[in-house]
Amino acid sequence: MPVFKPRNRLVNFRLSEEEFEKLRASCSLYGARSLSDFARAAVMRSVGGANGVTGESTDPTLDSKVTDLESRVGELSRLVESLLTATTAPVAAGQGE
Repeated sequence: MPVFKPRNRLVNFRLSEEEFEKLRASCSLYGARSLSDFARAAVMRSVGGANGVTGESTDPTLDSKVTDLESRVGELSRLVESLLTATTAPVAAGQGE
């Protein structure tokens, strides 16, 4: 992935061993290319990133994927509820006889 804006500023901070392990685990969990990329993205999200709103993603692909996942989870939730209704209705009807 090419870098369109050269990054020539350096930010240093220290972590405890426990904090570093949490950072490394999160980096792996989210599939970041490096600790630096992961930390940069997290910091930029917390300060508003490119779109000026704290916590919002600046990656349209990620936004699209999250929206798709939310839609799929909603559909699965409706299907599970429908299945529960369909499987419990005959039992309840049969008990009244």
